[in-house]
Amino acid sequence: MRKTLLIISLGIVHSGWIFAQQQVQIPITRQIFHDNIDKEQVAADKFDGKVDGFVKVSDDQSLNLQVTNALIKTVDDIQMEIERDTALDQRLKVKYLNGLYLVLKDYNNKRAHRHINAEEAPAMIQAFRNMMHADIKGKSIYPYSRQLSFEAGENLINAFADNPGFKEARAEMFSKYAFKNLEEILPKLGPYLDYPVTDSIIATVARKYPNKVLTYATSYTPTASAIRRNPDPLVQQIVQIGRSPQSTKLMPFIDQLLDGTSTISQLEKAVENDDNYFREMVKASIQLQKRKFEGANPLGLKAMQENMQAKSLRYIREVNDLHEEGPNVRFRIVKDFTPEELYYLIVNGQEELFTSSYTNAAKMGLYDQMMLRMKPPRGDSLLMLVSFDRFKKFIAMAAGFNTLDNFLRSMDPENANYLMVKFVRSLEKTEDLEDAVDVANSFGSIRDPKLLDFLRTEVHKNLTFVSGKKDKRGITIYSLLNSIFAEDGKGSDSVWATEMSSKLRLPPINYVEASSLPDDSGRIYQQVFFYGDEDGATSYASFMGNFPASDWKVNKGQFWTTITSLKGKPTTIFANLPLKEPEDKTAIEKLSEYLDEKDIHPTIFIHRGHSYHVNTTLDNLQSTARIVILGSCGGYHNLAIVLEKSPEAHIISSKQVGTYRVNEPIIRSLEDVVRSGKNVDWVQMWAGLMKKFAGEGANKTLFDDYVPPHKNLGAIFIKAYRQVMKDQK
Repeated sequence: MRKTLLIISLGIVHSGWIFAQQQVQIPITRQIFHDNIDKEQVAADKFDGKVDGFVKVSDDQSLNLQVTNALIKTVDDIQMEIERDTALDQRLKVKYLNGLYLVLKDYNNKRAHRHINAEEAPAMIQAFRNMMHADIKGKSIYPYSRQLSFEAGENLINAFADNPGFKEARAEMFSKYAFKNLEEILPKLGPYLDYPVTDSIIATVARKYPNKVLTYATSYTPTASAIRRNPDPLVQQIVQIGRSPQSTKLMPFIDQLLDGTSTISQLEKAVENDDNYFREMVKASIQLQKRKFEGANPLGLKAMQENMQAKSLRYIREVNDLHEEGPNVRFRIVKDFTPEELYYLIVNGQEELFTSSYTNAAKMGLYDQMMLRMKPPRGDSLLMLVSFDRFKKFIAMAAGFNTLDNFLRSMDPENANYLMVKFVRSLEKTEDLEDAVDVANSFGSIRDPKLLDFLRTEVHKNLTFVSGKKDKRGITIYSLLNSIFAEDGKGSDSVWATEMSSKLRLPPINYVEASSLPDDSGRIYQQVFFYGDEDGATSYASFMGNFPASDWKVNKGQFWTTITSLKGKPTTIFANLPLKEPEDKTAIEKLSEYLDEKDIHPTIFIHRGHSYHVNTTLDNLQSTARIVILGSCGGYHNLAIVLEKSPEAHIISSKQVGTYRVNEPIIRSLEDVVRSGKNVDWVQMWAGLMKKFAGEGANKTLFDDYVPPHKNLGAIFIKAYRQVMKDQK
């Protein structure tokens, strides 16, 4: 690597490159390979914004030194070793040099997208060196592949494709990947169907994602044959379901089929009509939830939730689409629904439910009708009807839509108290943080001071309880909630955010530093995602109206538009075109490939699409993101994915479906601040937006459902939790 701070530097001579210390001359035919390696070393070095011969991957200096040593000195040593080995001919030297380059390139690309633990660099470089030595001696690389994670080893082993241990190493990598990525592994089984581990993979997928096994079991592919011959009883039951023309609808009822309480023919009759199908799923969900409460592990529960959510969104979208019609027309699709059926619509519709679809002045919203149809209208009776299934989600939504007080008043005070005790209890026992995040988010929406005091007391009681048990996870969860829920006196939002940042040991919550947005050239890059449906075309047209020719230069290409500022801080915005589906995904892929090729890492990402598009946007987030505007889809899983890939991101989201009438003013305000070179102060920006929307009636109501980063308690909780867990390692 050609840098003055490196232990081994490179000098230039007319006949080729020379390693300065040991005077090893490199012929011109191999110069390009050393150049490529040097380029990737520099890219790794400047990832933290400085080219200083030091690779920073964490706050642990000893770890940073190990990574630096691996990527710089050890890589230089391997280059030297390859060039000095007189037993290696031109072909082999090129093979190993190119392999080393590809390892570094793979590491840098994955690190940019947070697809690898950056601390794995020493293990990767050492494994490459060991595999190279084994390969030179004609020995297997397999033992060294076992020491690597899939992310580190998947492409590294490809440098040794002609090694006698390559197939075993490939099987090892595949197995590691498969069991970590069960949800997406079936499409990738093809080349591995003759591997012994494949049967176990299929059986494991069946227990977590039976719908996916069903999809392949009913196809005409080699994978389908492997599924049909799989000896696992559950897999065989799925194969039997697959022979029914109603197979997709039957899958959620697999528990009843396995225990003999239902047959395929009985269920086929019960699910023929869509409304009947939804009703049967509600009944089955309640039973499965009872079994889960009793300690069972129902196999169909996840499939039931997935199918029910898809069906729920069909009803919710129709109600949303008719928002300009009268209540009788708008809500006719659910006029015969029972209270428990309306409950399941609500808890499955968090990411798309309009406020007016949930509750409205005419008392015709889903929540309103759910309560009116309860005889008597008691919230505690309703929750008992649904076996308390996802009741914490329901409570959090009620808080967010300002109906929690109404819901609690519908029951006896002691039952209301017990419910809220249950709401904050046992958060340490869940597999993920979703319930804890729901509790955090609900606190930001509750206005009743007595209820807030009650919740603070309960959180503190739970903290005392888990502390007595020395439950580290519980202590972390309740300590953070205790801090977030602490009374903030009469301070401003800025004061509260500053105090919270200090207390939770987080970077600023209420602003993004201007210095964190540009790359090392001083330019700020942004990426905006559009999709090919009718709304996407409308959003794109509206978005492009934000860039007058006096301030911006616009270039439209085949797949994306590039928008460059002419005034203020240098800013470039890349927006993919909303091409007809599925070409919209191609446009996003082409743009992402271009950004990777040009080593461009945006710090602002904006999602302009429905909730069913958000996964594509999230897949393309980079670790450099400092501001992420989801517009919609602010649920736990999306917040968690954003912060997993982009830990320093400030997230703007909405409690309901986003709208360009709110998105555009937010984006215009953001662009004005960004080009000014000032810190992006959310408190100030939101105060300005509140004034703008104050007299806009319906738009004001829509804007009120948007959550700025300094009020996004769920995101703040996730950040703080991960920071604590990181410190405890």
